[in-house]
Amino acid sequence: MKKKLPAELLEKFFAGNCDEHEKDMILSWYESFELDRDDVTKLSAREQELFKMLMWQNINSNINAAEGDGIVSINRNRTRRVKTILYWLLGTAAVFIAVFFIKLKPQLVNNTLQDTNMLQVFNNNSNAIKDIILSDGSRVWVSPGSALTYTKTFEKHSRKVSLTGEAFFEVTKDHSRPFSISTGNVITKVWGTSFRIRAYAADKITRVDVVTGRVSVSVAGQDRTRSGVNKTLAAGDGVMLLPDQEAVYDKATDDLKKNMEIKDASLGMWKKASLSFNNTQISEVFKALNKSFDVNISSKDESINADFLKADFTNENLPAIMEILKKTLNATYSVNGNSFVMESNKQ
Repeated sequence: MKKKLPAELLEKFFAGNCDEHEKDMILSWYESFELDRDDVTKLSAREQELFKMLMWQNINSNINAAEGDGIVSINRNRTRRVKTILYWLLGTAAVFIAVFFIKLKPQLVNNTLQDTNMLQVFNNNSNAIKDIILSDGSRVWVSPGSALTYTKTFEKHSRKVSLTGEAFFEVTKDHSRPFSISTGNVITKVWGTSFRIRAYAADKITRVDVVTGRVSVSVAGQDRTRSGVNKTLAAGDGVMLLPDQEAVYDKATDDLKKNMEIKDASLGMWKKASLSFNNTQISEVFKALNKSFDVNISSKDESINADFLKADFTNENLPAIMEILKKTLNATYSVNGNSFVMESNKQ
């Protein structure tokens, strides 16, 4: 491998604590993989995870700058040019999209993260699911009409955010700092796992659905204990959830209930899968994705349906795949429940 870089330095970057010299080191390390995609497989597991974050952020900043995603960007200081982008996901050369064009803007490392720990609000006013990577490396997929409030840098002993609406969380493991989400009266606490929270202000019910790991859900403002085996608990008791279990909080009755199974099929889009396409027509790609994730993806645009895709998606959820398809096909999509409709941006 051309260059070595400690994982601790990358973690320091995501926390916003790097000086200019350290940022230059990270940029140089990042660029060393440009022409040798196999080098990434030699990184440690933690380095692979952090490299994935840097790659994803660079793609978002270059291609999606106009959307104002508010994600840290690392761009090359070069003139505009066309190139093929290789996606390394989960530390391997897992996704290759042939002839994927982007325009690189002449820009140095963008010093977005500041030392000040100001509150940030990520509003998703679009019709698509948007993702954001937090300072600890946790990734949050925010649904349309939803907002995530967070600090630029988490505290030493805790990681706290608040949510209005719906989001799916992929929380980086850190046993010394629990990650907690406030949604009205409901507090969800984890150390490292993936789960969905649905807590729209107009809804009478707040739901927490677990995909991986363990999640603790409780109701704020009360501290009562209650014996018995009933699955409905008084506020303050809290529940511990395992994969494919959910917590349901009734705002009117102030009751928290644990369900041993999840009947909502839309949760399937967040479960990761591996799929491979070799010059496959997009209409057939949609059929494969629909079957794999139990969703309904469609397009009335024949320029999209008649196109072809060559790609390997390894251990990815559907929204991540949709982001790549959106950029590859120069398209946008809107989502409503488990239905996705894709439209071309081409005039």
